[in-house]
Amino acid sequence: MDLHEAIHRRHTTNGAFADRPIDPEHKRAILELAARAPSHFNSQPWRFVVVEDLERRRALGRIAGESMRDLMEDGRFWQQYRKYFRLTPEEVAASKDGIHIDNIPSVLKPFAKYIFSERGAAMMNTFRVPNVLGNDARKLVENSPMLLGIALSHEVYKPAS
Repeated sequence: MDLHEAIHRRHTTNGAFADRPIDPEHKRAILELAARAPSHFNSQPWRFVVVEDLERRRALGRIAGESMRDLMEDGRFWQQYRKYFRLTPEEVAASKDGIHIDNIPSVLKPFAKYIFSERGAAMMNTFRVPNVLGNDARKLVENSPMLLGIALSHEVYKPAS
């Protein structure tokens, strides 16, 4: 498969991963390709952290789940990401980008257009949606066979002003 075909065939999934470790050859290829990514002045200021240990994945999963729940409960998630959500296939077709909200609990579907209002966020909290999605985030992270962290040193990182 050439690069053009690989890019066109790729897709994002938030579903469960295969319950097996990453093949060492695949892991080596992932890290080699990541290390060869272009950088400013070939500085390659990143460091990679590979996490395969189950207890560490569980700990990171708890953090991911709690973070998702907290972001949703206090409304920051909806404010920050509203511009990316599409509520209908027609919106997706018109914008040609974003995330189609097609996998929400059926009880919430009639209320989808209100999700991004204060009232909608309160309703989501009443139905405990942040807990459900936080739990999904936790499971996704902790059940991943390998996590790859990418970090910058404090000397390199310059926050936008």
